[in-house]
Amino acid sequence: QGIELFVALRRLNKPAWMLNYIGEPHWPQKWQNKKDFNIRMQQYFDHYLKGEKAPVWMEKGVPAIEKGINKGYELIEK
Repeated sequence: QGIELFVALRRLNKPAWMLNYIGEPHWPQKWQNKKDFNIRMQQYFDHYLKGEKAPVWMEKGVPAIEKGINKGYELIEK
């Protein structure tokens, strides 16, 4: 149902992100995926609650073909 929620939010032009960790259940179990999730949540809250710059993954996304190569953590200069 996560995909349906994500698609519905995008159709309503609401900001939405879907994090997909291949081979993981509903919640990340592997250390590298837990670390990635925590970094992204920190960046999300820093942006929305502290007014910090948004990272690339939030503004432009990261193509599936670049998964594991380009994490998109870098902040966008505005």
